[in-house]
Amino acid sequence: MSKNVEFEKSLMKTIDGQIKQIFGETGASVIYNYMQSVLLLRQEEIPKKLEIFAEGLDKFLSSGAKVVEKVILDGLYSDFGQEFQFKEGYTFVDYVNALKNAVKKDNK
Repeated sequence: MSKNVEFEKSLMKTIDGQIKQIFGETGASVIYNYMQSVLLLRQEEIPKKLEIFAEGLDKFLSSGAKVVEKVILDGLYSDFGQEFQFKEGYTFVDYVNALKNAVKKDNK
């Protein structure tokens, strides 16, 4: 299995776990159904379409999206033995890509 596939699986597992922890199974299902029906984004596509996922969270949760993103990022960074640190001007996608690049670099 490639490092990209491993990272994407870990990303999806973390996103799913954190969303379920925050909103419960029913709430997570509502969010995923919204993503699929309104944005045409299936749950398994989230790691490859992070921009759409982040947009969907923002549309669905409004100001709460940033809190959910931070919880997801804290968990994701922790899963890879990294500490999440706020960076001015970074988006959810920027943080995920920065971690992905750091993990690639560490594994070389």
